[in-house]
Amino acid sequence: MKVVRGLTERQIRRRENILAAARKLLTEHGFEGVTMRELAKDSGVTPKTLYHLFESKEKLLLTAVEERFRYLYQMINEAQIDRGIDRLFYIIDTAAETTRKSIAYARAILPILSAASESPIVEIRKATYRRAITQIADEGDFLDWVDVDLINRVIYQQVVATWQSRWYEKESAGRLAFNMAKLDVSLILRSVTAGYTHKRATETIREMQARYKGSRSG
Repeated sequence: MKVVRGLTERQIRRRENILAAARKLLTEHGFEGVTMRELAKDSGVTPKTLYHLFESKEKLLLTAVEERFRYLYQMINEAQIDRGIDRLFYIIDTAAETTRKSIAYARAILPILSAASESPIVEIRKATYRRAITQIADEGDFLDWVDVDLINRVIYQQVVATWQSRWYEKESAGRLAFNMAKLDVSLILRSVTAGYTHKRATETIREMQARYKGSRSG
């Protein structure tokens, strides 16, 4: 949870209740279906209070989504993972599992994620992926000629496209989307790394090939 300075404990609890209610209504009604009147009713405040605290519905919903992202990625960052590529796969797997468990919420926030080309949400995600890529660099697995910043941008864009896709209507398509993201990341890293990262990427590519070859033949 993001710490908000200058608020009393009661004000913090009120703010948390409002943001929790916002996420609940997002899940039930989607972005366009949320109204400030219903949100005020569910969170036990007046619409005037909501506008005073957040200025608009758009800012309120963005704040609610941002704080959930901040909490999720903080947990991811705190995970003790020895290797950078394993951290990268852990990020993808955790995002996939979180999305699977809250598929209605994932559908609801798609307009927010699609519109947020530059926002705290983007920076939260970028920082987490950057940490994994930096870890690979610190391990010395990137080839000498590799521009690590460029690889970081390429991998981030490759994975974040999964969140922008319309696979949310069907869970099996969602699993495939995230698995393909891991395959794409492995193909990229295999071509620019040595050592453990190269080996792990190769193993993942072979695993994915075997899995989808088997599913086609079945």
